[in-house]
Amino acid sequence: MHRKYLSFNNKIISIINKKLKIYSTLFVVVLIVFGVTSIFHYDSYTWVEQENDKFELVENPEGFVTHVTCDTLENGVVKKNYSTPCHSTVSYDVFVQPKLKQGRKELISTSLGQTYKIDMQKVRLTAPTSQTSWKLFPIIFVVTSIIVITIVVIWILYMVYRLIRNIRRGNIFVAQVAKYLETTGILLSALYLYDLAASYIIYLFCSKNIYLADYYIVFKNESNIMYIITGLALMIISQIILMGKELKEEQELTV
Repeated sequence: MHRKYLSFNNKIISIINKKLKIYSTLFVVVLIVFGVTSIFHYDSYTWVEQENDKFELVENPEGFVTHVTCDTLENGVVKKNYSTPCHSTVSYDVFVQPKLKQGRKELISTSLGQTYKIDMQKVRLTAPTSQTSWKLFPIIFVVTSIIVITIVVIWILYMVYRLIRNIRRGNIFVAQVAKYLETTGILLSALYLYDLAASYIIYLFCSKNIYLADYYIVFKNESNIMYIITGLALMIISQIILMGKELKEEQELTV
């Protein structure tokens, strides 16, 4: 019976070792990938000039204007009345990069003797919904994302609550705590990967359906790197706790 338990214990330690190696390798790979991508950047955009391409500063078109009228009441209070826009609109936040064509004009600001070149990197695009036959996709995508992220966040908070409750009871180096740490780490990593995938899907959607004069729509990863770094770190710690627990039990049986 004693030998069977030691054999079973060795199998568990072997499994923990494998998981620890996998999590540690992933942790190192993630650090290397983010380090390399922060230093090197490669663009492969091909410039194609569309017919009637224009990029200019003009007065706000009527379809985008919200008219404001001000009335001064007898008590001196100014009341603003907002009329509805002529058309309903839909907005998108996208990253952009200028097309490097010959003779391209730049946005320049000059004021109080200071001159600056304006380099747009992230912009909000607004268009009348009458121009967007695919307007339902963003709504469905946003609603789905809110539901998924809410479920994951609630799950993480529940795991943290169970973890803190066990620690307050003095149960630190136990399998249950390791399980909560590992699950929380997996959820944090999954949250980062989902955010990254969602950002890329939105980029693909916008790049296929939206065309900007003199600018490309580009992809930029704005997902919080600390989600996956913290997640992988928790997964590694969980396996270290399990390893310590199993080695302690094996030592006690040996003695």
